[in-house]
Amino acid sequence: MGGSGIVRVFRFDPAKDKEPHFDKFENIPYEGMRVTDVLNYIYQNIDSSLAFRYSCRAGLCGVCVLCVNEKPCFSCHKIAEKEMTIEPPARFTVLKDLVVDFKSKAGETDTAAED
Repeated sequence: MGGSGIVRVFRFDPAKDKEPHFDKFENIPYEGMRVTDVLNYIYQNIDSSLAFRYSCRAGLCGVCVLCVNEKPCFSCHKIAEKEMTIEPPARFTVLKDLVVDFKSKAGETDTAAED
């Protein structure tokens, strides 16, 4: 591996933040890595508060769906690029950072009556 890149990561914790924002990470290794590897690098070496999901690392489960440079992808399959902006998938409610609630869409509320 060699070379380093710039990664902008969507950040939002509804318990603390009023509005979403982006954190910029520089000098991040990316060559020979997948987007999930880059996120793990940031989590393990720079900011352990970063929330994101991954599971199978084989593109089978779908929990790692993200938008990289405005294009949806499985982060476990997407080859990392020198400059990336990483965001949660659109239309889902953000629970924290890159973690979304796949059962609800952004802006919708559950109006079902409880038994």
